[in-house]
Amino acid sequence: MKTIREFSSFGPCVTLGTLVRETVTRIVYRSRDGKVAWVSKSSRLVHREPCLSCRDYERSQYPDGYWG
Repeated sequence: MKTIREFSSFGPCVTLGTLVRETVTRIVYRSRDGKVAWVSKSSRLVHREPCLSCRDYERSQYPDGYWG
């Protein structure tokens, strides 16, 4: 199951939810409260693979959450 994340310049990336499906222009996901939502694929802040700012990235700069 793929996790949809949004980049945050103030701390670790925000987990939006789990991937439901993708269309040509949108990423559809299920949020933590169970609702289905979507984001545009053109958004540079939204990503599926962990990045350096994601908590679950193997060499994360936030392994324990925020700054300590």
